[in-house]
Amino acid sequence: MKLPLALSFFAAVIQLCSSNILSKREILSSDATAVQNGSEVIMAKPGPLEVVLNNASELIFGVCEQNCNAEFLVCFEGGVNDSYSTELCDSLCGFYVNTNEKNTIFMNKFKRPQGMGRPKMNCTEMVMRDKETKQEGYYAHNYPSCLPKVENGIVKLNIMNATSDCVVSIKNAKIKPEEITPSPNSPQSDPSNNPSAATKIIGNFGWIFVLISFFAFHQ
Repeated sequence: MKLPLALSFFAAVIQLCSSNILSKREILSSDATAVQNGSEVIMAKPGPLEVVLNNASELIFGVCEQNCNAEFLVCFEGGVNDSYSTELCDSLCGFYVNTNEKNTIFMNKFKRPQGMGRPKMNCTEMVMRDKETKQEGYYAHNYPSCLPKVENGIVKLNIMNATSDCVVSIKNAKIKPEEITPSPNSPQSDPSNNPSAATKIIGNFGWIFVLISFFAFHQ
């Protein structure tokens, strides 16, 4: 009798502890254009987006290439005349990623043949600079690049195409406060100042206490 009760107890605790954890796909299926995840902004759906850069001189896009199996495009206004990165944006400035069935990845497409793609690597960070961004590593490449227009530390983006099949984030940035949608792993406000959150926490621990008491009385 003790073993089934113990198993039931641990199953209930695990269910309670994991009830608030969402997968990345679930995060990206939300209605938000982007979600805050620690010190990075995950771009989830097409639409306008304003982000505050921790370093006003650096707009850094991150993509884990092995998990990218779709097309992604975000556009922005360049801060320097005649700077370009992709012909797919009206401003000619943006960040583009695409892959194909041959495990090849293409970035910042601008009037060049598809044959100039390269094999996928691991996780890549691209710092957008004036005229050129150089990617180091075994498959080192130089890409056309745009220094973004930044005002008061804020850069305005327009996500043209985004999908959970190719997750792209902005490193060392935060969503402009009035637009922010926190991810489940983001720091939350103090539960003592949030009655609903405090009630939920008490309720969860109450159930755990009841289960512990039930298990103890049936030893």
